Amino acid sequence: MIAVVGTRGFPDVQGGVERHCEELYTRLAARGVELLVFTRSPYVPQAPRWSSWRGIRLRKLWAPRQKSVEAIWHSLAAVLLARAAGAPLVHVHAIGPGLAVPFARRLGLRVVFTHHGRDYMREKWGPLAKRVLRTGERWAVRDAHEVLAVSHEVEAWVGNTFGRSAIYAPNGISVDARTPAQVEATLAAFGLRPQAYAVSVARLVPEKGLHDLIEAAAEIAPVVVVGDADHGSAYATELKARASDKVRFLGAQPHSVTLDLVRGARVFALPSYHEGLPIALLEALACGTPAIASDIVPHREILSDTDCGWLIPPGDVSGLRHALREAWTLDGAERRARTARGTAMIAERFSWERTVDIVAAAYRRQIAGASVFA
Repeated sequence: MIAVVGTRGFPDVQGGVERHCEELYTRLAARGVELLVFTRSPYVPQAPRWSSWRGIRLRKLWAPRQKSVEAIWHSLAAVLLARAAGAPLVHVHAIGPGLAVPFARRLGLRVVFTHHGRDYMREKWGPLAKRVLRTGERWAVRDAHEVLAVSHEVEAWVGNTFGRSAIYAPNGISVDARTPAQVEATLAAFGLRPQAYAVSVARLVPEKGLHDLIEAAAEIAPVVVVGDADHGSAYATELKARASDKVRFLGAQPHSVTLDLVRGARVFALPSYHEGLPIALLEALACGTPAIASDIVPHREILSDTDCGWLIPPGDVSGLRHALREAWTLDGAERRARTARGTAMIAERFSWERTVDIVAAAYRRQIAGASVFA
């Protein structure tokens, strides 16, 4: 049995780590891997303490909904319960929960750690929290038996900063086919028309750059934002105060609804200041929607090699405005060419099955070596 620590929960829980875990573990369970995933009570309030979903055993564990202590409290408790349950290996996701990696080692567990990005670069964290997150990163990379990285940027960062090899295991993408009629039915439920709005899928936090998008789109196109804040914040309140007939906040939506909202948009926008390897951007391209993204390293990994979108410097509102105008003036042939390049690139480079192979191989190595390296 493999224990999983670091996700808030799934299905349909907002967040890149949550989407990663949902896709990864459903596929591992289908291959016969026995899994115990610890979820956080505030994000799955209706779930019983123990449940099963698509072959995965889920254990809801109470956690305080307080961003400064939530991840570490939950992770330490989950590791202790994983040891009590007899799991030989724990897979820890993200650098906040990474603080629990040394504790897992001292309990005799094998540890695989996935680095999803340098969260201490996010604006929502104060100086103390950033120091704690850096410590979690350092401890996790130092003490885990194997380190996985969701992007080449993170892979290089681990090697250059800590002198340790990380294995590239990117987010994958798999989206179901939908007919135009199905998409239009979803849009109609929100009073939206196809190709008549820009969409962003993101948490309402400063580093996502939604304030820049709203300012840039003011005279060009309506903006639809799918997502919400995990915790109450002045920024989220201020952002929602800008809601109007041109700016709509739809909150967190089920994944299938979110994808239809992306499919129906004229363009997808993610003007972030910081990312790991954003699944929302990958999914937009897989859905055939051209994308505007900030020119940061993780986005360049996705967009720079193919002409399927626009890269704009972070915080460049005039650049965003120019890209939005271009998106609205693309003729049908050019738009189809861009979307074809995007979907082909996603299919070639971002396969969940390939990532599942990498993770399964790490598990086999660590469980096989448990008696030698405990």
